[in-house]
Amino acid sequence: MPKAKKKTKTKSAKKPTRKKTQEQLDKISCGSPKVNPTQPNQVSLQANNQFCSILHATFFDSKQCDAITNQAVEELWMSGETIGGGVNKKVRHVEQQVLPINDKGWPLTRILELAKQANNARYKFDMAGFLDVDAPMLMRYEKGGHYDWHVDTGNAVCHRKLSFTIQLSDSKDYEGGDIEFIGSKVDAKAFRQKGVCIIYPSFLPHRITKVTKGVRHAIVGWIHGPTFK
Repeated sequence: MPKAKKKTKTKSAKKPTRKKTQEQLDKISCGSPKVNPTQPNQVSLQANNQFCSILHATFFDSKQCDAITNQAVEELWMSGETIGGGVNKKVRHVEQQVLPINDKGWPLTRILELAKQANNARYKFDMAGFLDVDAPMLMRYEKGGHYDWHVDTGNAVCHRKLSFTIQLSDSKDYEGGDIEFIGSKVDAKAFRQKGVCIIYPSFLPHRITKVTKGVRHAIVGWIHGPTFK
């Protein structure tokens, strides 16, 4: 009699979860760009040297940006609200979820180091750090995504002192989606580079222009402190 063939089970592909891809962050968190070997936590900050200086620095390399983006869980994306509260896609059209971090707090720990460096060099604000109830967010701007002119402070978020935006996407992967500031000349090309962190006072009016093609990922967050007087 012919031998019966054994049935082989086919494994169905599973969606990557934040828990599984957490290892990526652990492996990639070492080796953020270092400009001065004698000061391993310092990066080269560039300024536009205007009244309200906008600083930027090459911060994450391409692999680190991809590792952060790959942490996103599809089911966790939600529509971003305006500063005044509520979803209004005519004003703000973006999807967001809380920025994932590993057990050591990366990348928040690294971002806070840069924020402190920028504050000491330029702003001298009284700052405390991050707030759990206003945590940095991972953003996804698809075609049509934008955020009209606004400031990052308001009655509900009056303790924001410094804001930051970190570009996670390659500029070739999308069109539009530029960050612009009222009354301030900036290096638009530099601001589109993958891994660049842009730091500015939270009261500075700015916007994200409409994405016309592709997808733009970014980190957006705020450093908190006592309310401005």
